[in-house]
Amino acid sequence: MLSSEIEMDSIIELETTYTSGVYGKRDVAIVRGQGALLWDADGREFIDCAAGHGVANIGHGRPEIAAALAAQAQRLITCPEIVYNDVRAQLLRRLAEITPAGLEHFFLCNSGTEAVEGALKFARLATGRTGIIATLRGFHGRTMGALSATWEKHYREPFAPLIPDVRHIRYNDLAVAEDAITEDTAAVLIELVQAEGGVHVGQEAYIQGLARLCQERGALLIVDEVQTGFGRTGTLFACEHYGITPDILCMAKSLAGGVPIGAIGLGPRVMESGRIVKGSHGSTFGGNPLACASALATLDILEREALPERAARLGVHALERLRALHSPLIREVRGCGLLIGIELTKRVQPYLEALLQRGILALPAGANVLRLLPPLVITAEQLDRALDIIAEVLAAVPQSEARSSSMREAAAPEEQDDHANNSAVTLLHNMLTITSLSGQEGALAYYLAEQARQLGLFSYVDEAGNFIASTHEGFGEQEPIVLLGHMDTVPGTVPIRIEDGRLYGRGAVDAKGPLATFIQATALLVRAGRPQRPVVIVGAVEEESATSRGARAVLNRYRPVACIIGEPSGSQAVTIGYKGRLLIDGFVCQPSSHSAGPQRSCNELAVAFWERVRQHAELWNSEHAGTSAFAALQPSLRQIQSAHDGLEERTTFVIGYRLPPDFSTAELRVQLQDWAAEDQIQLTFSGEEVAYQSTRTTSLARAFNAALRATGQPPTFKYKTGTSDMNVVGPLWGNNIVAYGPGDSRLDHTPDEHIQLAEYTHAITVLEHVLHTVTAL
Repeated sequence: MLSSEIEMDSIIELETTYTSGVYGKRDVAIVRGQGALLWDADGREFIDCAAGHGVANIGHGRPEIAAALAAQAQRLITCPEIVYNDVRAQLLRRLAEITPAGLEHFFLCNSGTEAVEGALKFARLATGRTGIIATLRGFHGRTMGALSATWEKHYREPFAPLIPDVRHIRYNDLAVAEDAITEDTAAVLIELVQAEGGVHVGQEAYIQGLARLCQERGALLIVDEVQTGFGRTGTLFACEHYGITPDILCMAKSLAGGVPIGAIGLGPRVMESGRIVKGSHGSTFGGNPLACASALATLDILEREALPERAARLGVHALERLRALHSPLIREVRGCGLLIGIELTKRVQPYLEALLQRGILALPAGANVLRLLPPLVITAEQLDRALDIIAEVLAAVPQSEARSSSMREAAAPEEQDDHANNSAVTLLHNMLTITSLSGQEGALAYYLAEQARQLGLFSYVDEAGNFIASTHEGFGEQEPIVLLGHMDTVPGTVPIRIEDGRLYGRGAVDAKGPLATFIQATALLVRAGRPQRPVVIVGAVEEESATSRGARAVLNRYRPVACIIGEPSGSQAVTIGYKGRLLIDGFVCQPSSHSAGPQRSCNELAVAFWERVRQHAELWNSEHAGTSAFAALQPSLRQIQSAHDGLEERTTFVIGYRLPPDFSTAELRVQLQDWAAEDQIQLTFSGEEVAYQSTRTTSLARAFNAALRATGQPPTFKYKTGTSDMNVVGPLWGNNIVAYGPGDSRLDHTPDEHIQLAEYTHAITVLEHVLHTVTAL
């Protein structure tokens, strides 16, 4: 008899009679699935927000998986690793291609807990040490080795004693880790998001610090990506968020689309130990052709349907909606991609049962955390329906509806101002939670497009990945006002917090603060009545890189009557000029020679070249620049690296120039090439931008002058020694251009990056005043 032919009560009775009894089960029998939907034996539909504990990333009922399994089952189901196999070989190569660089060898097993068991064995074997460090709240499996590293006592205590030399330390506390990792430590085992333990996300500085400590002290870093791997957090592996390559990577769950499989990635420090020898580990079913065929089909689906990117986009939407709920039940919402936790002030189990009655299958993550792990193929409509039901079950009211429009109309002006200020701070705070390095701005772009629509603007994400919002849906030949900000930030995590009226976070100053100012001021402009002249906001990609790809993508799209660049100048100041830029990559290579010989080393040649560059700039400045930094030629040695293999030595270096106005880069290039040729140094030039300056007499500058004076602040006009997208668009768009935005530019790119909230709200007021003026011209 097929399971679908058994009635619900009979299924439950049969399982209850014959199962082991170790599982707590909900009163439902699931018999079928498709995508992110499940159906029980009575035909009732559920939205799956559990995905089989994170297994069904590609969704249920995939015909590609069924076909791969059927074809492989007819050819060969089992094939032990005492012989070679074609499908297994293909999967091993594919894993080497997609995992973080440096992981090129893999052990195949059958589950996540087996992957962790094997990782612990390999770590002890490779290092000759026994100590294992795991973390409080960590979960790594339930077999004896993995269970020893799992924190929760009710899992561990019934089976004590477990394996020795395992200790647990606080998560996200690098100082504790620094004290704990010793010469006896074989490995540190870490989850990048503690999923079972409450959905706690690892801080970038902490994870990178652990990797550094392990490298320095001879311990191995084991990263457990059993649940976070294969797109769940918005990248294929969560490691990508942190820019690390672990020594050992544990994978399982969603790798084969629902078919049991596990994999252990082994890095150079493991393989080069010389201790991973034949017979040191094994598995009867590990690497079987059936699971490997399913895994290959799964990886094809993940790539073809861009599911990691989809998880990033939908995850931002879900987090934004959940964080906009205000309910006495909700203490905090946290997560990454489509791995989301809602921490409650009460036990979560009654709410899981209530959700099940409403057709939502969700999970706990500890006693009081509601965890959402939907398949990455969930549609936006299904996700929104699930979020609506969650809001109702938690008796939450969306913040945007907490005060009715009639109450807003009746509110005193100062109350309306408070509401606008709170909304502005919330927008910027949420922007800071979304990582947006150059080339990785997609999640932020889609988040901002949704926010702009809610604020009454027309918005989309263009083909370059830029966020675009405007006051008018279409404006034909009419010349707009363009507000050109950027979304990308430099690397490095600054913990997001509000202290003493300051909002801390990477990008608070450069340049999410200015971009949020653009959005808020334009929304206020529209709220007062749609302006005669359209305003277009551009959140550009890749401003922090040498490409300025986002700005170049819109360069010929618009012919603005005025442009404001979103860069920090301080809310009382306006920037009307930026210096130019030129980047030089140098390379010198020659046969190795004895250090006592007469031949200068590659390092010495590179340093001598830099010294000529520096002296040339000093001489030029003494003749042309006077005391003006803006008029000075400013080179800097940004990087120098050397290597040699006993036969040949190589040195690479990077020099960056800040160029003054009207400076001839052609002559500079010739001079540099001549010097380089004398010592056979190869030069490559990139990132060239000419200096650009406007004046304080343009209509836009005068509008800022009036707006600042209207707020009681004396205006200041600045020239900056850096570069911005003004250098890219100014030559074509004309000199009615300035840069403006809140924030102290001395704080950008620093560990102390923060913005004064009073300054941020003041900048919104100033810019709204300016927009009212220039759109009426």
